[in-house]
Amino acid sequence: MRSYRPLIIIPLSILLLILLGITSFVMPKKEIIGTWASQSNPEYTLEFLQNGIGKDYYANKEGKNYHYTIATQCDEYSTYRSLFVKITDDQGESSRCYELKGVNERNDGTLVLVDMENNEEYVYTKIQ
Repeated sequence: MRSYRPLIIIPLSILLLILLGITSFVMPKKEIIGTWASQSNPEYTLEFLQNGIGKDYYANKEGKNYHYTIATQCDEYSTYRSLFVKITDDQGESSRCYELKGVNERNDGTLVLVDMENNEEYVYTKIQ
């Protein structure tokens, strides 16, 4: 009698790998939600809302509102196994790309973004 075990195990393994890949890209979107204070200047904060809207504040005064997306590429930037946060102003006239280096990776409440234009690293601590 012929065994059908490999015919069941192989598709299930492929499905598991696909689901693991999808969840690795979905989790940062969930983890970035909240308010983050700059470690270099705690008066500057960023807030990422669930609906793709972001806000920045300085000394508790609201500054700009913008839209943000998280994707595997941003404008001309694309690297293997990296995610990018694209921030676009309310009018959709200008945008900026940040590589998402880490978001709460070790449950430490830290967000690390790298500006792709000038390669500056920004580190934030979650406050909400």
